[in-house]
Amino acid sequence: MDNKRILVLANSIKKGGRCVAGREVTLGATLEIGAWCRPISDESEGELRPKDMTLTGGSALQPLQIIDVPVKAHVGDPVHPEDWVVTGDSWTLLETCSPQTLSALVERPASLWLETGKPTDHVTPSFLQKSPSHQSLYLVRPEAFRLRYWREHNPFKGYTQKKTRALFRYQGTAYDMSFTDPLATDLYCKDFPDKDKPPKEITLPFGDQCVICVSLTPAFKGDHYKVVATILALP
Repeated sequence: MDNKRILVLANSIKKGGRCVAGREVTLGATLEIGAWCRPISDESEGELRPKDMTLTGGSALQPLQIIDVPVKAHVGDPVHPEDWVVTGDSWTLLETCSPQTLSALVERPASLWLETGKPTDHVTPSFLQKSPSHQSLYLVRPEAFRLRYWREHNPFKGYTQKKTRALFRYQGTAYDMSFTDPLATDLYCKDFPDKDKPPKEITLPFGDQCVICVSLTPAFKGDHYKVVATILALP
């Protein structure tokens, strides 16, 4: 068993559970930032259930917290190299960072896994496997960021679902991805339209003064989908 000390940058919705991710850190006179880490469970897509992510003291997990997560094994997936399987033991909350920390964490990849001929929200495994320094998580600064939300009937599940998408530009490309940040959805996506009504589209109060955590999902029907897992306002 090992511990991963993580600065939490995502705690998003995933298949009825959660997807948590962040950067490994070393505490000291200054905060040393390491690699990305995504704790996962042994469920089919690694989603974390409440029992997998209990914080000591009963606190609710929030972005910018530094936590110790007991893990038992590295998954070894080249498409998801950040994944570590949790033990099920409690996680320990150490401290909470200031939003000022975010500026030092911004990454600047040339694109967000952009594959020629594919929509901007998914990508093939073969394309990802060709990358010599692949990672499945980024924290980036978007431009023209906004949210679009609506309700639609899911014929496969037999009920109406709320849908939320993030639209933004990055390095000159317009992206359109699923938005899975539960805190921001609850805060900003008020009054979802009725089924069959047009979507609503909003710009957030802080505009583009923000960072987003973008993540790749496990493969689904042959492709990996891209989601905006968290949006965090910059000070």
